[in-house]
Amino acid sequence: MRREKRRIHGPLVRGAGLLLCLLALAWAPRPYAPQPWWEVRLELTVRGDYAVRGPAESCSGEFECRARWEGTLEPDGDDFILFHARADVPAWRIRETPDPPDAGEVLTELSVPAKPRLKVNYIIRQDEEVRVSFALEGIDVPLRDSQGKFPLVMPRSKGSSAAEEEYGKCISDGDNLIAVDDKGLEQKLLEKSFSWDWTRRRWTTREAGAVLVTGSHKADVKVTFIRHD
Repeated sequence: MRREKRRIHGPLVRGAGLLLCLLALAWAPRPYAPQPWWEVRLELTVRGDYAVRGPAESCSGEFECRARWEGTLEPDGDDFILFHARADVPAWRIRETPDPPDAGEVLTELSVPAKPRLKVNYIIRQDEEVRVSFALEGIDVPLRDSQGKFPLVMPRSKGSSAAEEEYGKCISDGDNLIAVDDKGLEQKLLEKSFSWDWTRRRWTTREAGAVLVTGSHKADVKVTFIRHD
């Protein structure tokens, strides 16, 4: 008895081949679509003064600081991931004089090793804006030996923490909300400047009696976003 070989012809073979091709395409790696990211820079300049008036000691001082921060920003769904790169204080000057002047020596930034430090806490998208949260951490004054030292108040951005709200109550002019329109991040380069004046007078109690502490400063801030695709 003779056996016949049966061949699978035309349409069926072509159909199977097409199915295999479609399956291969479905499982093939997709081309990677790069996400945009941004270089972020924050530059801050502050000039101010302070004074301590009490029964045991009195002094006054003036200061000037320029600080910079750099980092990168990457999209994370509707928000961002912030990477810190570097921060420095290229200029710092402070001069403190006793009252009366012959009560002691004049002290400067050379008298103490500490200097302010700039911190960027976060960058978030909120209410169709991109908001930057930062704080310039100050040093303790008076510079001279004293049992009545207190932190020198430095600029910070608007926020909801107790420290941020307390700082905001003493802004006499301008606004410390550091925010840009989120549509602006579609540009290759986005820069925006902010400025405000801050002033405070506060009585506090020390062992020797009541002490009046005053302080004021003017802050100028510039933020820069550079887009990379």
